[in-house]
Amino acid sequence: MAISSFSRRNFITTVAAGATTVANFNPLQGFANIIPEEHPDSPDRQIRILSTSNFSEKEQEKIRSVSKNIDLQVVPDSKSSALEEAEVVIGNVDGSVLQRATKLKWVQVLHAGVENMPKEMVAHPLVLTNMQRIFAPVIAESAIALLLSLTRGLVQFAIPNFQQKKWEGDPRGETKLDDLYHKTIGIVGMGGIGSETARRLHYGFNMRVLATDAKALAKPDFVEELHDPTWFMEMVPKVDVLMSAAPLTKETRQMFNDEVFSKMKPSSYFINVSRGGLVKQDALVEALKSKKIRGAGLDVVTPEPLPADNPLWTCPNLVITAHNSTQADSRYERMFGLVMENVRRYSLGLPLMNVVDKEKGY
Repeated sequence: MAISSFSRRNFITTVAAGATTVANFNPLQGFANIIPEEHPDSPDRQIRILSTSNFSEKEQEKIRSVSKNIDLQVVPDSKSSALEEAEVVIGNVDGSVLQRATKLKWVQVLHAGVENMPKEMVAHPLVLTNMQRIFAPVIAESAIALLLSLTRGLVQFAIPNFQQKKWEGDPRGETKLDDLYHKTIGIVGMGGIGSETARRLHYGFNMRVLATDAKALAKPDFVEELHDPTWFMEMVPKVDVLMSAAPLTKETRQMFNDEVFSKMKPSSYFINVSRGGLVKQDALVEALKSKKIRGAGLDVVTPEPLPADNPLWTCPNLVITAHNSTQADSRYERMFGLVMENVRRYSLGLPLMNVVDKEKGY
């Protein structure tokens, strides 16, 4: 088959359409079994893929089974000069390598946030795909767990009492237990994490959902109002829970600040499961200690790990987890499933899933 039958132009011009929703993505589907032996758009040449992720031999064979044209090698060092000859890289690539990687067409990173991508990545014409939405279901569960641990008094007195083998409520009578029924949550960022959390809270807890997002999105049935970011400050005083699920960009850095916390209801809670850099932490400390808000749950902070002398540790009604909301057995299966599907799509010249706008950073 002639190489001209494979349209790289089609791949590059249509790849933006590859931001397919993957919240219901099935990583266990046998991708290799649904790829025909002969496909009209298959390139009759080798596609050189280098991985900086140390896939097992079994996993490597699964990737190779996607197409007879795949030449896969594992190069654990992101600074290796071997990467300069790759057409595709799975994993991270150092900026110094990117400057010389003239053959590179596509990079698949194995994380969702891309705020730390090197400037050479932005300048390079390559297509970047990430793991957006892949971690969303389990992060949504963590967000709800953080919220429930605050509303039901687990962090304030139930767990401390358990450790001391005490059968009693709040010993100081300072913690009011809340329910979520018919309460309102305001979510900033309706990507995977935001939409998965919203759906669970609306259908499972009968919560009213308000949201903002920088992208022009269709409003899901479980969201009452969805607006662009200019509506954010109007939304803040309306909610009982304010949740950060946005990517970290120059526009969102420290967007949860003094003004925001001062406009929240004194009975409201703040949840952050995206990036610590979205929060002005000294403002959050002051809001908690002065009781401007009732409580907060954080899976992400700045810096990480959080030093023992950081004032966050001394805040009342605060629960912190160690940026582990993505962890679950299903996490890696879903990650690897997306890698397989995108390799399949690339080998056929089809639009990729989870294409990143490198200029915007998400």
